[in-house]
Amino acid sequence: MKKQFSLISLAVLVLALGSCTSTSSISGSNNSSTTDEVDFFELEETDIGTDNTVDDGKLAELNYTEEKPLRIALVTDSGTLNDHSFNESAWNGVNAFAVTNGGGTIGSDNMVSDGLIQTHYYQPAEDNYDTQGRLEAMRSANSWGADVIVLPGYLFQSAIKQAIDSGEFDDVHFLAFDCVKEDSDNGNAAYEYTDNITSIIYREEQSGFLAGYAAVKEGYRNLGFLGGMAVPAVVRYGSGYCQGADYAASELGLEDGAINIQYYYAGEFQATTAATQYCTSWYQRGTEVIFGCGGAVYQSVISASQAAGNKPWIGVDVNQHADTSLGQSQDTCITSAMKNLQESTEVLLTTYVQNDLSWGDSLAGEVVTVGAQSESCVLPTPETTGDPDCWGFENFTIEEYDSILAMLKDGSVKVNSNSNNEQLSTHNFGCSAKVSINYIA
Repeated sequence: MKKQFSLISLAVLVLALGSCTSTSSISGSNNSSTTDEVDFFELEETDIGTDNTVDDGKLAELNYTEEKPLRIALVTDSGTLNDHSFNESAWNGVNAFAVTNGGGTIGSDNMVSDGLIQTHYYQPAEDNYDTQGRLEAMRSANSWGADVIVLPGYLFQSAIKQAIDSGEFDDVHFLAFDCVKEDSDNGNAAYEYTDNITSIIYREEQSGFLAGYAAVKEGYRNLGFLGGMAVPAVVRYGSGYCQGADYAASELGLEDGAINIQYYYAGEFQATTAATQYCTSWYQRGTEVIFGCGGAVYQSVISASQAAGNKPWIGVDVNQHADTSLGQSQDTCITSAMKNLQESTEVLLTTYVQNDLSWGDSLAGEVVTVGAQSESCVLPTPETTGDPDCWGFENFTIEEYDSILAMLKDGSVKVNSNSNNEQLSTHNFGCSAKVSINYIA
């Protein structure tokens, strides 16, 4: 996507900004016959539970002591440890698990260096952030003596393949997030995990659905979606967002074309000049709220929000309203489409210890999908987060949210897990004529 964008001339960009007309514009008003052309399926969820505490005496039974602690390492994905998103959330889960279950305290270096469980993170060199850079950081974790190495992000797929082939990590367990068994460096060639590897992927489309549904129920009719890159997780977030808006429009009995969605991928997981310009133009021309989805790309949304008089925006992955570093923009984050990565990390590490230092039959060598059933794909509420102001809605109530969440859990509301961006964008993301999506290719 990044390469594709680099070929767009400045003139085309200016034209798109000036008119908000996509180079691949899709109108929901004439698309009702094409929604059947979007393949519909739902990823099968596994309920991983919510237990984050190992049995008393379990670590001693496994012969761990302060001199020989359980060691858990994390290697950062693109970006830094304090990215207020994926890396930080997974790392918080590692440290929380350690402190809860026998580790000491979190030191000034943001690591646990005493107690029965100790933690360490590794960040590849800025100029070596490729598969080899990730593999070198994994080797550093292995040299430290890590029992488990946490790998947050799909960019580790090829590094995992090389780790398997090298034979260097046979005594290490890997906990990956958003990874599937494909070698991204070699045409997404399939490969198999060994039993010491497990990966968790999320039904991001469910939390995206909840965010889009909430926005329309709140009263917004002109929405925006800014994604980082068109990778499956981000595509599912965006598709779910559109589906949720469509579902709410149907419940409200809105007319065809009542909901307008501006949709663009920045091509990077960070703020870009073009993304900021698009979002600024959207706000200036009537977009009421924008969902910023993918690493630090939300910073483009924040810049645009500020330029437009502090317009509302929607965060991703974590409860971004709780990020005090955002300043005034903290208050304009009305909700976040969450993945609850911290909780998943704690639960899976607990499972590893409880299963006598293995992933167990249901996780070992598998890619496991989690979602609403295990409270993994949700919106933040004051009750679940302890953040009293994270609910930024005035019209859409928590009771209404609980109702739609319950329907996702019991399957009475279904959300398409399809992440084929070309198919989705060509056919209005499977939405009815009530939604008009301006997809900017």
